[in-house]
Amino acid sequence: MIAHLPRYLLIAFLLLFCQVMVFNNIHFANIVSTYPYVLFILLLPSNTNNALALVIAFVLGITVDFFSDSGGMHAAACLPIAYIRPFILRTVGTESKKDSYTPTIKHLGFNRYLTYATIMVLLHHTILFMLEAFEFSLFFLTLLKIVSSAFLSILFIVLIQYIFIKDPGK
Repeated sequence: MIAHLPRYLLIAFLLLFCQVMVFNNIHFANIVSTYPYVLFILLLPSNTNNALALVIAFVLGITVDFFSDSGGMHAAACLPIAYIRPFILRTVGTESKKDSYTPTIKHLGFNRYLTYATIMVLLHHTILFMLEAFEFSLFFLTLLKIVSSAFLSILFIVLIQYIFIKDPGK
């Protein structure tokens, strides 16, 4: 990861910039929002130290919180996905724990990557929207927000990968 640090910093900056300037302003019927900045956590190399991944996820989430005025909800949603990422990669991927790779569509294949991204984005959005609602009387509305926003976020994540990301770990 150190050898590719400038590339990862550029990806992080661009995803954060797009999230803050574009995607934070896109809402459909006050139900559907999109959060493709999560892609940065998904793109961390498979052998990234868990403590480093947690720090990166916290900094990423708190930066989005700062510009979104969301009081730490994005940081709280990013930490669990950074924590379970190695387990999901071992479950979805075929490589051993010792192999280092960047989990991209090109490396994992479309189906495995879609499974990986869907699990991670659904977890992120579930935590984020449950913290936002913070009551069970809005359960079905929150569930609708989770599913619809996750669908749109995954769509943007896949599009961003196909258009812009050229396998950062290679």
